[in-house]
Amino acid sequence: MMKVTVLGCGPSAGVPALKYGWGDCDENNSKNKRTRSSIVLEKSNTSVLIDMSPDLRQQLLDYGNSNFDAVIFTHSHYDHVNGINELRSVFFEQERLLPIYAAQDDMNNIKKSFFYLFEGNGVEIYKPYIEPHVMEGTFTIGDISGICFEQDHGFSKSRGIRVNNFAYSTDVVSLSDESFEILNGIDTWIVDCLSLKSVKSTHAHLDLVLEWVKKINPKRTFLTHMDTTMDYNTLLKILPENIKPAYDQMTILV
Repeated sequence: MMKVTVLGCGPSAGVPALKYGWGDCDENNSKNKRTRSSIVLEKSNTSVLIDMSPDLRQQLLDYGNSNFDAVIFTHSHYDHVNGINELRSVFFEQERLLPIYAAQDDMNNIKKSFFYLFEGNGVEIYKPYIEPHVMEGTFTIGDISGICFEQDHGFSKSRGIRVNNFAYSTDVVSLSDESFEILNGIDTWIVDCLSLKSVKSTHAHLDLVLEWVKKINPKRTFLTHMDTTMDYNTLLKILPENIKPAYDQMTILV
């Protein structure tokens, strides 16, 4: 049994967004308030954070824990990495390094942006606290073993994660035949679904996700990375029974 907690299920702008406000989302429904996308996997004695959004501090205060065995990055865009400073004080006090896992190109970008977390800068308060691990293919972190696979994110790549019969696919607009093979047989899928209609060449929209679900046929699918067109109650009315919108601090047992 593995517990999955959705820390955030919003897009890079969040919901409400500075430019669009609540859009089509009912502001009186708390499940429409979405911080930037991130999840936690917990199995036995292992806890793994996937992505560190700019909202990580508040997400973890709501979640009630900030101690993780490792962090996996799906890619290095700002809305998935810019919370990386938030856990520095936690691991600084524990006097141990925080293992992070990412594909080589994403690790290079993270090291460039946050060099002082890897190298320090000669000042006591900025001791290095990151232990980098390049992730390609299969991985094992404590009691959690899985496989990462490449996803098309428009002008760049992201990585999907499969652990046993669960998969997480954020920031994706197209999947290769190889990726579909890896996803084959999953029971539970959390998948990027930015909007009701196609508005960007970097993210999936609802009709595309419905095609994918029909092809993969998971028992349960939860939508994430949803923008202001994706009202929670409206989605419940139009989606099949086996597909539901996620919401912040939602927990799923797999």
